[in-house]
Amino acid sequence: MKAIEYLYFRIYNFFHQRNNTSPEFYTRMISMYFFSLSVGGWILFLEASYLRVFRHAWFSSKPAACVFAAGVYLLSALILHQIFIVNEHDRKIMAKYEDKWKEKPTKKRDVLISVLGITGPYILNISLAILFPHT
Repeated sequence: MKAIEYLYFRIYNFFHQRNNTSPEFYTRMISMYFFSLSVGGWILFLEASYLRVFRHAWFSSKPAACVFAAGVYLLSALILHQIFIVNEHDRKIMAKYEDKWKEKPTKKRDVLISVLGITGPYILNISLAILFPHT
């Protein structure tokens, strides 16, 4: 859980540094939705790897796959909106990591790890499609 909270903090800190003039609520919303895209990507990667590797099956049509993916993204956004925005868990994360971030000497490494954590499911989905092509 600590790594996920830190990843969310990195996303929030990135958007906060880029948009200093915008209101805090905008930064909170964009961070939450960006994190939601990452979580949805991981869920879709796990689902795709299960279907392709273990079941040797896939969706029967592209519209069904699109509806499923949209449902996963929408559900993850709704759940994370409730957790981070409504329950204000993101403010607790910011208070927890903000002081540590200012003292941390390995900021660039942490940014690279965060980028890999966010883009990882999409890179893995592409490699899964290459390694196990749909026939």
